[in-house]
Amino acid sequence: GEEMRLYTTFTPSHKILYDNYFIKTLPDEFDLHIVEDEEQSCPTGSFYQEGWDKTCYKKVELFIKACEESMGEYFFYCDVDVQFFGNIVEQLLLEIGDCDIACQDDITTFSSGVYICKANDTTLKMFQTMKENYNKEDQTTLNDHIHMCKHKKLSQKFFTFGHVVPRPWRGEAFEVPKDILVHHANWVVGIEDKMKIMDYVRGQLIG
Repeated sequence: GEEMRLYTTFTPSHKILYDNYFIKTLPDEFDLHIVEDEEQSCPTGSFYQEGWDKTCYKKVELFIKACEESMGEYFFYCDVDVQFFGNIVEQLLLEIGDCDIACQDDITTFSSGVYICKANDTTLKMFQTMKENYNKEDQTTLNDHIHMCKHKKLSQKFFTFGHVVPRPWRGEAFEVPKDILVHHANWVVGIEDKMKIMDYVRGQLIG
């Protein structure tokens, strides 16, 4: 089938994740659009530290661009702290169904780090409104406005540690569901631990 557009962005601190996990496991069913954010606005790349909101604001601008460029089609947005376990487009399309957006289940919230979106006037309006009413970071802002379109959560095939325990990972062993297609290393603090959990998940599934 035709390739689906995939948008991602990363700052220098996250390039290691892009190189070693994201791009190494990315299925070839995507037309990849990358925005390298050369400016490390947040010196540590850590959640909620200085400059984090600026980096996240640029993500909202990217959501608008992705929507405009994909008008009439679907696009997939994905952070780079993600690894893939096989093809996902068919499953994404199946799951989004007649909704405008389907986001990874982040337990208490909808994840803005992994989602499939139908690029249409409704979703474009939502992303534009997010920019106008930006609230601290992209995920909060998405959750503030997701009611503007028909939305749902993706199944737990789009996996995060939060599905196992809804708190940050502390390095302990845990059961990884065997049927996952994507692992997003959120619910983890810092690049080092993101790599550790990604290695752990890969080891559990692939050995």
